[in-house]
Amino acid sequence: MNDITAGRGPQELSGQEDTYVRHIPSMTTAAVRAALKRGTDTVIIPVGATEQHGPHAPLATDSIVAEEVAIRLATRIDALVAPLIPVSFSAQHLSFAGSISLSLDTLVQVLCEVTESLAGQGFRRFVLFSGHGGNRTAIDVAARELKVRHGQDFQVMVLNLLALQTSAELRQRVESKLGVKFSGIWEAHGGEQETAMAMARDERLVDLGQAPPEAAAIDGYIRRTRDPIAWIVSFDLPKYSAHGTWGDPRGATAEQGRVVLDLLAEMLAERIAGKWED
Repeated sequence: MNDITAGRGPQELSGQEDTYVRHIPSMTTAAVRAALKRGTDTVIIPVGATEQHGPHAPLATDSIVAEEVAIRLATRIDALVAPLIPVSFSAQHLSFAGSISLSLDTLVQVLCEVTESLAGQGFRRFVLFSGHGGNRTAIDVAARELKVRHGQDFQVMVLNLLALQTSAELRQRVESKLGVKFSGIWEAHGGEQETAMAMARDERLVDLGQAPPEAAAIDGYIRRTRDPIAWIVSFDLPKYSAHGTWGDPRGATAEQGRVVLDLLAEMLAERIAGKWED
């Protein structure tokens, strides 16, 4: 059983001192009401996934990333953290055992209903983001639908965590912090960066002895599916990577994962600053 299903609270997992007073599932209704009364009207809604991350990392990897970043971000922007949505759009991974997917329509509906439940209690600012890049379409649709329904006083911010994870800036800042130099595909699905973040939560979740080397054909998959101008929708990942991952995860460490998680939260807080409407 992994940490997401074992009943351990995020504070125990992340070591963040402020977690229980910001993580809604761990709070009492009186504590949430008190947060609203003191002016905390922002909620982060993290979306994860339950999908394969190779033979070495847990299917909950994207959920771990989303929740751990949300916890760290909340302390920086005075927000509460809604319950993680642990199953999302993962159709491209269903050929791998254990992977679970919702339809895009279902995920949009879940996001809207979670957000509107909290809006009815007085929250007015909502941050939607995912630890899984495949959720971006549903999150964008949900954000726009919510804005259409609720108007000017209702604010929704969308964070593209994947764009930040794969950015040269994050890579350089992590390298500088750790005094290392990464090579090849460091930041991708089931690779070194994501594996390190899972290890930061609990090293027992990862078996580096089972970690595969980089798939030789993965560059072809990236060229076809990740070109920002022209891309093909492909659900045939096993054709390019038999073990379902990108990059080489074997250099991952828990220390690296903690650095990445902290920097992701720090850099997201920097991007959020000044964007809310008065």
